[in-house]
Amino acid sequence: MFVSLLGVGAVTSIGLGAILAFAVDWQWEGANRQLIGLIMMAVGFLALAAFVGVYRDHDVHSGHDSHS
Repeated sequence: MFVSLLGVGAVTSIGLGAILAFAVDWQWEGANRQLIGLIMMAVGFLALAAFVGVYRDHDVHSGHDSHS
């Protein structure tokens, strides 16, 4: 359950970060919207890397062959 939630959260963070960084043109007073979007995307990519590592480790320990 946690592993799939991590994957969904990672993809969501990347998507929302990209929207904030590149697709909207409004400004927040006192906040840099593009920087917030880029940070969200970076966090999403780190979470995606963690998801892939945990998922791969889970497949190795559960006996499933992920290459076939």
